[in-house]
Amino acid sequence: MKPIKIPQHLISLPVLLKRKGYKTAAVDCNYRITGKSNPWFKKGFDTYLDPSENRPTHLNLSAKEINQNAIPWLKKHAQEPDFFLFLHYWDPHYPYQPEGEFANWSSEQSPVRAQANEPPLKSCLREPLWSFISKYNQDQKSITQIQQDYDGTVKQVDHYIGELVEEIKQLGIYEDTMIILTSDHGESLGEHKIFFDHHGLYESTLHVPLMITYPQKLPNQKRMKQLVQHADIVPTIMELAGIPIPKEMNPIDGTSLLSFSLANKQNHRPFVVSCEANWQCKRSIRNQQWKLIQSLERDVYGNPKFELYNLIQDPHEKKNLIAQHPQVAQRLQQQMKRWVSQMLRKYRRPDPLTKGVKVKMNRLTVAEEEKVKKRLSELGY
Repeated sequence: MKPIKIPQHLISLPVLLKRKGYKTAAVDCNYRITGKSNPWFKKGFDTYLDPSENRPTHLNLSAKEINQNAIPWLKKHAQEPDFFLFLHYWDPHYPYQPEGEFANWSSEQSPVRAQANEPPLKSCLREPLWSFISKYNQDQKSITQIQQDYDGTVKQVDHYIGELVEEIKQLGIYEDTMIILTSDHGESLGEHKIFFDHHGLYESTLHVPLMITYPQKLPNQKRMKQLVQHADIVPTIMELAGIPIPKEMNPIDGTSLLSFSLANKQNHRPFVVSCEANWQCKRSIRNQQWKLIQSLERDVYGNPKFELYNLIQDPHEKKNLIAQHPQVAQRLQQQMKRWVSQMLRKYRRPDPLTKGVKVKMNRLTVAEEEKVKKRLSELGY
């Protein structure tokens, strides 16, 4: 999707919390995620720390460095009446770069093991994604080795989140601190021919963790099976913090999870709709049992326009049931169309997916392109 400017009047959570007297801080690098510095991401933060600020890239920012900045801030502000601290851990994002003991663990103890006849990486990747992957793979690691590194970075970030939680306990504020752990996306490590990236509307990318702990107000180790989305996080924080949603934030799409969590209600969201428009232009809708994926442009990987999966029987989405259950697909498609139309009317804007993808991915893999070039050369072209 072509870039769309963030409206300056949009109120973010840190802006709202700062208005309510919270001391706010972030250890993050989102403000330059698109290559250029965007001050919008710093709005509302009293302190905004980017440990990678003077580097050519933020992609090698480690959890250890995040904590080296976050923990001193926590110690300084632990006794504030209220504070909000946003931490952005990058480790399980390509390039996966586990350090020290975690690098050793990834190569020696990761459950991922090389498969027989493992293909070379260039036979699986397309440009321009291939160039990005290669740039940070100077050692020419195999698919298995990169997958092992991913495991190592997950273990690494897990360790440093544990370090942070332990520090909160040592400071004596754990019982009165709301801790939320989530991710903006998952990662595909070869599922559906997608390697080391997060495009595709499959569960490997869409189904992410959401863990909330707040000992004073939430039950311990309670798991919700309802469908939730990121939009539900802000209203949940607001309700737990006792802050009403201000008029200028309405209409708000999310719903607080608190009442559903405490009352065991099962009807939080009957379905969720997702979309993508970076490498591919697609929409999906899923409920507790079914997921329908609709491609709005020709699929790079050769997938059909519609994919239908029974997530209960086929959680890894390997068997497309569109031919066997056309009525299910039709019902889901109509439901998705209605939802999209409602959202476009609500926000009075055209469908952003009609602008297409930002950068098109080549249809041939790098290995296939090399074969074509070689053949053309042999023919004298």
